[in-house]
Amino acid sequence: MIPGKAALVLVTAAIGIGAVQPGLARELRTVHEHEDLYVLPPPSILRAATLGHRAAAADILWSNVVVQYGEHIAEKRPFPDLPKYLDAILAIEPGYMPLYRYCDAFFIFSYPKATEQDARKARHYLERGTRERPLDAEMWFRYGRFLGAMGPSFLTSSEEKEQWRAEGKAAMQRAIELGLDVDALAPHH
Repeated sequence: MIPGKAALVLVTAAIGIGAVQPGLARELRTVHEHEDLYVLPPPSILRAATLGHRAAAADILWSNVVVQYGEHIAEKRPFPDLPKYLDAILAIEPGYMPLYRYCDAFFIFSYPKATEQDARKARHYLERGTRERPLDAEMWFRYGRFLGAMGPSFLTSSEEKEQWRAEGKAAMQRAIELGLDVDALAPHH
């Protein structure tokens, strides 16, 4: 049996916790839903921190980006740290193809609504992919497809839209020159 004073302390503590807990839970949920915390070191340090396990580190960061992107979309929140994560991955593995396959979608299918700036960011990463993987037909195809079709729809200048489309056509031609295998890009059922 618990002595009287100890029982009084326990009951008082339980009442206090019961009164404070709902407010703290709401506050924690608000912080979790509205504030992201980017904790990675600068890209130049991050590469050294992998201790030579660059491929594994890039895969871990990439899986984190995919999960975070999904959470941000599901919670209808912007993902302002996306470029930081992508830059971190590319500091570790500059030719990391999974990033180049999906970076345009991450910027274009974002919350609240993609902007011209988002299209420019997507282009920036895809262009980098063509520099890092200059002989990769799939890379040139993805770059050309974005410039020729999806990207221009976010631009305001008609002249710039035409310029992007022309550059997209040239990139597609480059992909064909490099031996683009269209069947390899098609989903298999």
